[in-house]
Amino acid sequence: MFKDLKHLLLISDLDGTLLPSDKRIPPEDLEIIRQFQAAGGRFTIATGRTYEAASVYLEQVQPNAPVILYNGAMLFDPVKKQPIATLPLATSVRQIVRELLDWNPDMGAEILTADGIYVIRLNAVERRHIATCGVSPVFTDLAHAPEDGWLKVLFALEPPEVDRLAAYAASRQDTEVEYVRSADVFLEILPAGVSKGTAIARFRDRLADGDTQIAAAGDYDNDLTMLQHADVGIAPANAQPNVKAAADLVLPDTCDQHGLPRLMQQLMERT
Repeated sequence: MFKDLKHLLLISDLDGTLLPSDKRIPPEDLEIIRQFQAAGGRFTIATGRTYEAASVYLEQVQPNAPVILYNGAMLFDPVKKQPIATLPLATSVRQIVRELLDWNPDMGAEILTADGIYVIRLNAVERRHIATCGVSPVFTDLAHAPEDGWLKVLFALEPPEVDRLAAYAASRQDTEVEYVRSADVFLEILPAGVSKGTAIARFRDRLADGDTQIAAAGDYDNDLTMLQHADVGIAPANAQPNVKAAADLVLPDTCDQHGLPRLMQQLMERT
């Protein structure tokens, strides 16, 4: 299923895939990643997080290939620490956001740009999200949020309410955006045609070596297109059932059981 390490690019989601529940990468997992890279493998991250929210993990992992941020709206150079490409939302999306906020006045919401995070409505779920990510957002309202440069918009609610929001969003048929669930408490707006999967397609265009095999690992709905665009799609044992169904390989271990690093160790032992 896998090529030799020198022709393999492994892309991993963070939350629920590489990160265990406590959001700390164990030292032994980081050592396996270092050994994997030293043996010739390329390893990088694909996440819905911003650079600020992902930076601590990028410093630890030291990816040796471009990073996918904002669920595909940004390709990032981890060495130069600067964007390679960004795909912002159209300015017309402001009206969509306004209508969604009016539809449910209790949901949290944030706008994510390359320059920062703008929390335009705060609730308990959004407050927990900020604390988990360890970011320092700007608290404002929609009227005073940046005019453009939005890479995605995140809405935060308890799971049953996100189900309702997702159904309402789907009924609107907003052709200029993509709606995606990135966790049971989040629904996100991305530019139409943008996903972790289309970011992988851009990866292929940048690869000088046409013999590179791309393997991608993820656990949630926002990872589905990434697994589908990869040569080998991987799901940890804790992945959502629909993600497991889309994967070429379902790992026997969860993210809390070192699932992906154990696979990397096995790949190194095979060589």
